[in-house]
Amino acid sequence: MNSKKVLVSLFALSFAFVMVACGDSKPKEETPAAVESSASADPDLAKGEELYLQNCSSCHGEKGAGDGAAAAALNPKPRNYKSPASEWKNGNTAAAVTKTLKEGIKGSPMVAYGHLGDDNIRILAKYVEHLSKN
Repeated sequence: MNSKKVLVSLFALSFAFVMVACGDSKPKEETPAAVESSASADPDLAKGEELYLQNCSSCHGEKGAGDGAAAAALNPKPRNYKSPASEWKNGNTAAAVTKTLKEGIKGSPMVAYGHLGDDNIRILAKYVEHLSKN
């Protein structure tokens, strides 16, 4: 096998790993500690944390530092939510995060999450905004 075929095969394998690791939309068992760790009584933030842990933490990390298990295989690296708003492709407001979740970011591993539905995307965006500020 020539070196180009090997590189293409490695790239395809890496991409498949990223898609599986970052795009897991299957419900996972809730752990009471994960939901209770939300710093608020806001039910949207509790639900947002649950959605985030199921769909985003493998790339962005549990606290949004861009250090999830799949982050090492990604280029560009996942967003660190503590980065200044000016470094975010669409901004760090709930509306901007909603746009990113609905459309993804072309040319990056950030895929669209439209399959979650508008209400879950709104809740997830609110939680990501919360992480960026806390």
